Amino acid sequence: MTLHHSLEYYLRTGYLPILDRYRIEDINSEYGCFIGIDVCLPLYKVLNMEAQSLEGTWNEVNDYVAKAFQIITDEYSEELGIEEEERLRDVDREIIREIEHQLKTPPAACYPLYFISAGDDKDEKLVYVGKTSSKIHRFSVGHSAALKLHAPEYDGLSKHIYFGTAVFLDDEKNYMPLEFIQPYKEAKSLLRNLEAGLIYNLMPELNTVYLNKNYAHMDMFVNIENHSRRQHLRRQHLLNNWQIFIHK
Repeated sequence: MTLHHSLEYYLRTGYLPILDRYRIEDINSEYGCFIGIDVCLPLYKVLNMEAQSLEGTWNEVNDYVAKAFQIITDEYSEELGIEEEERLRDVDREIIREIEHQLKTPPAACYPLYFISAGDDKDEKLVYVGKTSSKIHRFSVGHSAALKLHAPEYDGLSKHIYFGTAVFLDDEKNYMPLEFIQPYKEAKSLLRNLEAGLIYNLMPELNTVYLNKNYAHMDMFVNIENHSRRQHLRRQHLLNNWQIFIHK
């Protein structure tokens, strides 16, 4: 799973994010959003992927960061010393080790979006785009798209599911992971905007909502980068370096 731009990544590089500085109004829509796909599974193995929840990850990240700053102030008697425009606080390696000792492994990055495909090579096509917004695995109770893939026209075709992280950029091109955005309702709104815009622009044949009307509420360039092992099997790939403009 991805590490880059997750909370674990920042700790490894000696920083803690100042989460109240990650606001939706700071996102530069012209620089856009990057969806990084680095997990791909045959659809029948989807339950091997832990259920993803933006809300769950958002809460875990906020709780971890709050406790980490509490360790800095209580046990090391350090002033936070945060400049007004900073989003990252430099933290000494000794303190990082103590944070990880007390709080254990930081929450992993969230995979809030997934893409289902049918077919292989040049015949592979995107058939569904969805958001992983539930704490309960949607596929464990019979996902509608998975059931539709039993239709005769999909017989003999391989089916795969790709999971992606979502990261935004500010005016200085600093990274703003979706699960850092404050408050949670704004992060949730951004995810809905991405899902609606992707479906409206890509028109996956098994989606049933967002196809006939544009429900996106925010203009944004979206770059989809596929780093999964399946992408490396061939030069051309369904989800390799797509650029989409979502408009409201």
